[in-house]
Amino acid sequence: TWCPPCRSEMPYIQEIYEEWSDKGLVVLAINIGESSAKVEEFMQSYNLSFTVLLDTKQNVAQKYNFQYIPTTFFIDKDGIIQDKVIGAFQNKAQLEYSLR
Repeated sequence: TWCPPCRSEMPYIQEIYEEWSDKGLVVLAINIGESSAKVEEFMQSYNLSFTVLLDTKQNVAQKYNFQYIPTTFFIDKDGIIQDKVIGAFQNKAQLEYSLR
């Protein structure tokens, strides 16, 4: 909710989620360290509908070795990380390219 690059890419993630979810795409965002109320308010203010998981104790961040945010992991249907992108997507096309 506080990270400017994260905030800037949210509309692109929402668009991709809406367009690709019927093809099997699952979007799971992870909020590190904030309350559910704060995340809910943020999601409503940006009209976001994908799932956000709360990592209040930063266990997931440690397990996946988040060094920078935003970081996007592309995980296949078998749970294997196929790609990792550090930094915000600058546009929808850049995000779509990473999905192919």
